[in-house]
Parts: sequence; C-alpha cells; structure tokens
Amino acid sequence: MEEGYHNQRYDSYEQYSYNAAMYDMIQRAITESVHSFPDDVIIKNEENRDFIVMDCFRLKKYLMNFNKKEECQKKNCCQYINYLLNLFVRDNYSSDSSVFGVYKSYINHVSNDYIKSLCASEINYMEQDKYEQIKKLYNVYELYKYFINKNSGTPSCYYAKSCAQAYEKILTTNTNIEDTKFCKALKNFKILFEKNEHISENKCGTNVPSSLSYPDTCNKVQEESIQTALSPHQQTTKLEIQKPETFLTAQGEETIENKQDPTNPKSLGAVLPITLFSSGIGALFVLLSLYKYSPLGHWLQHRIQSFKGISKNIDGEDYEMQQHIYEYDKENSEYNGYNISYNSL
Repeated sequence: MEEGYHNQRYDSYEQYSYNAAMYDMIQRAITESVHSFPDDVIIKNEENRDFIVMDCFRLKKYLMNFNKKEECQKKNCCQYINYLLNLFVRDNYSSDSSVFGVYKSYINHVSNDYIKSLCASEINYMEQDKYEQIKKLYNVYELYKYFINKNSGTPSCYYAKSCAQAYEKILTTNTNIEDTKFCKALKNFKILFEKNEHISENKCGTNVPSSLSYPDTCNKVQEESIQTALSPHQQTTKLEIQKPETFLTAQGEETIENKQDPTNPKSLGAVLPITLFSSGIGALFVLLSLYKYSPLGHWLQHRIQSFKGISKNIDGEDYEMQQHIYEYDKENSEYNGYNISYNSL
C-alpha cells in the first residue's frame, strides 16, 4: 500500500472549488520551455515526453502559488494536486505508472526545494478503489458548481437533479463506508446542498429531493471514532481521581490500626517520649516546692518581690503613656472627621 494512503484527506466543496479555479488559471500561464526540464529526471515514455514535462511545470506553478505551508494545508492543496496527477496518468497515459514516477522525481529534485517541503510526502500513486471514490465525490462537486453558476442566471435545476443522483449513487455503490474522513466529506456536502435556497424552498419542484441520504455505517463509524478519542482521557481522569482516595484510605487504615493495637511499635514509639516528659515535669515541681524552704529559697523569694515592685512602676508608667496616646488619637480622629466632611463638600 502506498505511503500516505491512510492520511488521505478529501477536499470540501469550498476547497475543491478554490483549487480547481487555481489550477485552471495557472495551466494557461506556463512560460517555461520543455528544454529547461532537468536532464537527470528520466522520462521513459518518449512518445508523450512534452506533455509529461508540461504536467510537471504546471505542478510546480500550482504549488508555488501557496506562499506558506499553512495556507496550502488550509486549502488541502497537496491532496488536490495528487488527485489530478493520478487522473492524468489514468486518463492521458493509459495508467502508465512510470509517468507518475516522473512526477515524484520532479517534485523531489534539488531545484524544487520549496515544493518538495510543501507536498513531496503526499504525492503518491493511489490504489484504484481509493481513486474511484475521490473521483465520484469530486464529480458531485462539479455538478453542484454548475448548478449554482451565477453566469447562467437562474440556477439550473437539471444540474441539481444530476448532483443529487450522483451523490446517492456513491452510497448505493459503497454500502459499507468505514472511512471517517470520507463520511465527513459526505456529511458536509449534504448540509451544503440542503441549505441551498432553491433546494430548501423546493424551487426545483419534486424532481429534486429536498434532502440527501446519509449512510448508517457513517453514523456508526463516527460514533466509534468519538468514543475511541474520548476513552483514553476518561481513563486518565478516573485514575487521577482515584489516587488521592487510595492514599487517604490507606492512611486512615494505618491510623486506626495504630489506635487499636497498643503493642504496635509505631504506637509505642509515639507514647514513650510523652510519658518520660510528663514524669520529668512532675519531679521538677516537687523539687521547686521543697527548695523554697531553704535559705537560698528565702533569698530568691525576696528578689522576686523586689522585681514585682519594679514591674508595677513600669506598668503604671505604661498606663499613663497609653492614656496620652489615646487622647491624642481621639483628637486626631475628630480632626480627620472634619477633613472628610470638608472634602465631601
């Protein structure tokens, strides 16, 4: 299976219209001579050499119109040009895969660094079933483009009918669609078609359906895709919520165990220092109570009473100072009250 097969993205109708208009514009503006084609890019199909060379020049001209990779990605330009190259090989060169090899060699040439960095990894020869699927989708886009063509004045209901039939044919010939990206392309076009004024208001009559079908398999595939995308996140969230609970439960069990088992080493290690400390404090109180009846105890008692007298004097002075501060603060607050009243006037 070719590289990039699983990375296939399908143009929306808007992307397809933009890319098709861009290519139509540049294909008539090629000024390079076939003689300027790199000699080291070998073309085996000599009969169609000039046509193949011009395909390569158009490939480069088209991609050079996208100044930034982000712009190209937004328009899905690489996938569009890859589809066109596959179309050329099948329609113009009888499915000669060597011609597609020329396209790949040219885009990877040293003289084409920019377009190589832009799209080289997405230029691949498609499997036939994938190619046919894209071709049918883009044919629906073409018919819708004719339907809404403003140059024709009133939209042609003939093209609307043909467009709806081509869309429904995709569903009847692909009864088991499992490609989520293709389902998305179908869904987007269904919405676009049904929102058109001539369709929604039945201006084309009963010959054109006002709604298009949508396969049940697409609904199933998209639901599975959403569930697959959400499951890892949900599992991670669930684990993150459970971790703290597990920790708290384990911690709680350990605490209960320590309380219930007095022989537990952890429990003894916590109780023993507390017991020793309590015994020491009790002994100290006994010694102090006996010590005060000794001569040294009488001397210490006298010194303590003297210290208390000094403390009372200091406390009295502190009280007077606090009274002065209180009176000052009271006057100050009254002054501030006047200031507030003045400012408010």
